[in-house]
Amino acid sequence: APRLPIYNGTTLPGLFGSARLLRHVCIREGITVVHGHQAFSTLAHEACLHARSWGLKAVFTDHSLFGFSDVSSILTNKLLKFTLSDVHAAVCVSKTSKENTVLRAC
Repeated sequence: APRLPIYNGTTLPGLFGSARLLRHVCIREGITVVHGHQAFSTLAHEACLHARSWGLKAVFTDHSLFGFSDVSSILTNKLLKFTLSDVHAAVCVSKTSKENTVLRAC
């Protein structure tokens, strides 16, 4: 079923929306590390959340520098906190990005 966009064409991740397809691809391709990009990527969050249950390592790279006060940022920050609590590593593309990610994930 199509998902309704909540901000800038992005949707909230569903816990099992893409899990079956992602698992099939990971098995078929012999994937050992799942690498997600960008806080607004639904697929990145879903893949990172499922990786541990599939016995895979997960890495999340954050490129975004967005605020803390509007509704979409608040929702994304809550989701990011949840996702980052279960990854093996988080990569930030700059010192400012690192500071922003640390603030958002606390």
